[in-house]
Amino acid sequence: MCHRQEELEQRKVRTMIISFGAPPFARAWLEETGAPFTLLVDTDRKVYRSYGLEASFWRTWSLRTIWYYARNWGRRPEWEGEQEDLNQLGGDFIIDSERTLRFAYPSYDPVDRPPVDQLLTIIDQLDPE
Repeated sequence: MCHRQEELEQRKVRTMIISFGAPPFARAWLEETGAPFTLLVDTDRKVYRSYGLEASFWRTWSLRTIWYYARNWGRRPEWEGEQEDLNQLGGDFIIDSERTLRFAYPSYDPVDRPPVDQLLTIIDQLDPE
């Protein structure tokens, strides 16, 4: 998503990351990864629950996920912040300017994300502001 930031900006898309981590650790992650997005903290996970996001040990530590991390070992800077709930799964959501949920993609496992091209196509189909 970060490498497509210019395309998101051209579409006037505001990308936000919602973290359940403690604010200092969430900010440290944002700084260390260099993600150019707005960070919102949801320590009590109300947003996570309202969007139906789950935690799952078995889906988090599947062979697919372990293989992904093994292949990408060393490609990203190591994050040394406190690791909280490693089993919490995320998702991708598109909310329009009227605050209407237009697309929901709760991730099946940590590496399950929709392709950015799919997200851009959905954004392009929304009514212009």
